[in-house]
Amino acid sequence: MNTTHPAWLISAQEHYTDTAARELIAAAWELAAQTPTPPDERSQMLIKLLLDLRGDASLLAAGLLVAPWRKKHLDAEALAETPCKNATPLLQALDDLSLIDHLHEQEQSDLERLRKMLLAMASDMRAVILKLALQVVLMRDLSRYTAAEQQRLALQTRDLLAPLANRLGIAQLKWELEDRALRVLEPDIYQEISGELEGKRVDRERYIARIIDLLRYKLADAGVTVKRLYGRVKHINSIYLKMKRKGLRFEQLNDIRAVRVEVENEADCYHTLSVVNELWQPIAEEFDDYIAHPKANGYQSLHTSLIGPENRVIEVQIRTSKMHEHAELGVAAHWLYKEKGVRHSKQFEQQIEWLRRMIESGDHNRGDVVFDQFKNEAFRDRVYAVSPQGRVVDLPEGATPLDFAYHIHTQLGHCCRGAKVNGQIVPLTTALKNGDSVEILTQKEANPSRDWLNDHLGYLQSARAKAKVRSYFKKLEKEKSVQAGQEMLERESRRLGVPLDNKLLNELAQHYNTHSTTDLYAGIGFGDISVLSVIHELTLRQQKNAEQPTLDERLARIPVKAPRKQSRQNIDVAGVDNLLVNFATCCQPVPPVAITGFISQGRGVNIHRADCPNLQHLAKAHPERIMDVHWNQNAGGQFAVDIAIDAFDRPHLLRDISQILANEKIPILNVKMQQDDRNRIYGSFGLEITDMEQLSRVIDRIAQVKDVAGVRRVQK
Repeated sequence: MNTTHPAWLISAQEHYTDTAARELIAAAWELAAQTPTPPDERSQMLIKLLLDLRGDASLLAAGLLVAPWRKKHLDAEALAETPCKNATPLLQALDDLSLIDHLHEQEQSDLERLRKMLLAMASDMRAVILKLALQVVLMRDLSRYTAAEQQRLALQTRDLLAPLANRLGIAQLKWELEDRALRVLEPDIYQEISGELEGKRVDRERYIARIIDLLRYKLADAGVTVKRLYGRVKHINSIYLKMKRKGLRFEQLNDIRAVRVEVENEADCYHTLSVVNELWQPIAEEFDDYIAHPKANGYQSLHTSLIGPENRVIEVQIRTSKMHEHAELGVAAHWLYKEKGVRHSKQFEQQIEWLRRMIESGDHNRGDVVFDQFKNEAFRDRVYAVSPQGRVVDLPEGATPLDFAYHIHTQLGHCCRGAKVNGQIVPLTTALKNGDSVEILTQKEANPSRDWLNDHLGYLQSARAKAKVRSYFKKLEKEKSVQAGQEMLERESRRLGVPLDNKLLNELAQHYNTHSTTDLYAGIGFGDISVLSVIHELTLRQQKNAEQPTLDERLARIPVKAPRKQSRQNIDVAGVDNLLVNFATCCQPVPPVAITGFISQGRGVNIHRADCPNLQHLAKAHPERIMDVHWNQNAGGQFAVDIAIDAFDRPHLLRDISQILANEKIPILNVKMQQDDRNRIYGSFGLEITDMEQLSRVIDRIAQVKDVAGVRRVQK
């Protein structure tokens, strides 16, 4: 078979300096070329789009393999032994995103399928980029489809994919998806606008060139370093929406002409704005500061319209080069910095925060609730309302004055007791419309109401505002927990004779991923952080700050009383009182199995199964540290174990398993699941059980669940 690499593939490889990246792209092309669906001109278009979005080599490899993957000519097993195996998770995530194609057709959705789609989107945004780029390629080549299919694909693009690209801030894909959808859905309007734009192109380009020359001269004279200065034409769909919104004909639009200025830093943006305002007469109501107040998708820029030469309106956009990258690439822009070892940008975190909220919501809500919430967050239109100070607030459709208040400031929302919309007092549940002027009425001592969180009452529509109200009530509980946690820690420190040191407590706050000692106390009070664990970590740090004693010296410090058996955490330890006891994670002992203790340096006694291989190695190396221990006759409490499950996936499988655990009142510590391409799932549950009898009983009941092939305890 001829596997000579085409010129476009070689050109794509040249974008990467890393030899491994080039070889991966070549390997993907060669693998796809051997299938019944080899790379074609659509593959070439897709690769060009992914390169424009700064995709990495794995994303390009997935793009080359997507056609044979979708046709089942390749699967995970086939890729496992090839250099392209790392593209498999991307292709599998793309499969999980297939639900998006049917969102506008469904009233409800299976929670697990929707959750998989959300997880695929949040865990690796490259899958979403690939999905959107594939839709662009599809919309460029609609001739293969019937008229009815073209309508369906255009509706899907307009209502789902283009808004998703906008939500993620990827303007480069958003505009093309919108324009191509309009071309199918409103062909007459599309042709009218494109014809008008083409007919006046020469005059428009002459005018823009004049503006650019003058502006470049004035900015240089003002000492502003301009990175780029160029003219741009509004996109056809944007023009159509403005005509529709304002009821205007094309010839009545006066801001088709636009100029974009890219400068070095934020200060230069405002300096440029002052130069522009001195040069031409600004139109006050047409100014937007998206730098100080970014859009929901992270977009930042200054927008202003002015009356330029010949009394024509000219729009000027001002931004930094970095802002431009985020405006055009959205979430894709973070790859540029991730490759250099830089953390995700604030814009990137904002753009995927709504996905994280959806996933968290899925932990507590029914599938149809999460499904509706996802459609609302990702795809609905936006409403723009104005504050008395002229600030434009970007809100989801259906937002209320209360949503508006929380968007302005959290405290304004907390103190809100009424609102005026366009000068009239209205209920707080009133849905805002574009252009509404909103004034919030407050009371100093007012606080949020729990009713605001009841969806059926309609006070709040945005997840952002609801989160702020929930945070308020959680903070009330936190204040109580801070006091309780501090008292617990001080009481335990006195009992064990461990002094509290503020400096070390600040270190421990970071160790437990809390922001301050106050948050550390709250974690103890909530029960999220063990007070004994804090005392233990505090002791370790105090030991590190002192001279390092020998093992015998450390053991000598353990308070020893007359030889007797002291019960601690269900264990009888001979001759030792107040010694920290830990259950070994390698063997996870559970009553009544035989156990043995091993004294670890600075960490008390680790309890192992008597037949634990790790214990046998430790005993050979340090026989002096072995201790006789056994279960207390009245041993109770809970013990951590892991069980593995092998099953065939189906709706409600996890619900059925979880119900068994709930009936047994067994806490679930963690769940890990994997699925192969044959719909087989392999997973593990971390559980807390009371004894071996309970473990045996629950394993037996899970094994009887429909479609469960096997269940066993995992010995680490």
